[in-house]
Amino acid sequence: MFSEAALVLVGDELLSGRTRDVNLHRFSGLLAERGLPVVLARVVRDVPCEISAAVKDSLTDDRVVIVTGGMGPTDDDLTVKAVADAFNLCLFRSPVAEGMVRKKQRQYGLGMPLSALKQADIPEGASPVLNPAGIAPGIVLPVGEGVVICVPGVPRESLALIEPCLQAAGIQPGRVKQVKFIRTWGLKENNLFDALREIAERNDVVPAFLPSPGRVDIKVCGSGSDDFCRDVMGKLGNRVYSNLRDETLEEALGRKLISSGLFLATAESCTGGGMGSGITSVPGASRWYAGGVITYSNHLKTRLLGVKEKTLAEHGAVSEQIALEMARGVRRITGADCSLSVTGIAGPDGATDEKPVGTVWTAVCCREVEQACLWHLGGDRESIREGACARALGTLFELLL
Repeated sequence: MFSEAALVLVGDELLSGRTRDVNLHRFSGLLAERGLPVVLARVVRDVPCEISAAVKDSLTDDRVVIVTGGMGPTDDDLTVKAVADAFNLCLFRSPVAEGMVRKKQRQYGLGMPLSALKQADIPEGASPVLNPAGIAPGIVLPVGEGVVICVPGVPRESLALIEPCLQAAGIQPGRVKQVKFIRTWGLKENNLFDALREIAERNDVVPAFLPSPGRVDIKVCGSGSDDFCRDVMGKLGNRVYSNLRDETLEEALGRKLISSGLFLATAESCTGGGMGSGITSVPGASRWYAGGVITYSNHLKTRLLGVKEKTLAEHGAVSEQIALEMARGVRRITGADCSLSVTGIAGPDGATDEKPVGTVWTAVCCREVEQACLWHLGGDRESIREGACARALGTLFELLL
């Protein structure tokens, strides 16, 4: 059976910097959970001979090779033919794949141009896999004791296809049962490392810390992982929002709001709608999210949210008082049970000696409770904005617990 994996990422746009790759991150985690560590990853141009060489060189008898990108209907989509050439195979028009393509073309109201049927041509010996999020089927090609899996490069499609392709290749989930995740908010990676060092040593595990703005995931495996997770969750308390690898803070908060029968509204300044965007990316968010407003200017803060001009003059837009008035205002105009607000200086301009770049105030109003928090965030403009969203959401999550 397979013991490891390799990735071949195809696309000129990846090498030129026009597109940011996310498939390596996503696939590596999914494969690791199945006991298939990724031992090799290569990025190649849209050049057939380079694709063929990369795929052939990456395959061994006990390895799964996943190839992403270049599977569309146009002349510059070269991956499938290159994979076939790597193993001296011919392409054939698969009736099953053709049925999948035709069904998807009808579903999306795209008609049936002949060029679309190129996506039904697969290597001899391969099996097509229905694409839940697009048109081009996934391809599973056994080669000797190894297997090559081809999926489109578009993250929305590749993520939807990778699970059914792995299953079609006989790679079932749950092969590694001791991988555990703890997802935290509002804590810094180095502080977490120091705080959890003794717990890790006591349980004989080596945790991995996976930071992103405002959030840090902790991954651990081994016989002591259950005890480690129990001890860590006891120590960190409400700064842990999930122990599921793919559950977001927005999803975890939504569960809490639904179980409490509460609706949320948001008021944003420096984050420019980032908080609302993250919330509405959760399917079914309408069950707990009323909506939000972006009041970037002081004029709209006063006009829409009822922020007092006197408060702005005395304390400035980035202050505890303004954050609270923004939260109260959006709660009042939406009728929501809870509200969140965020105001800050994301930079690179707008800072003062008293309020440097990264100064952020968040506020939460929920039932009879009002709370404002001051944060000093680092990083570039986008990191500060993302971190501010995470901390605002986290404060409400903590309050609901």
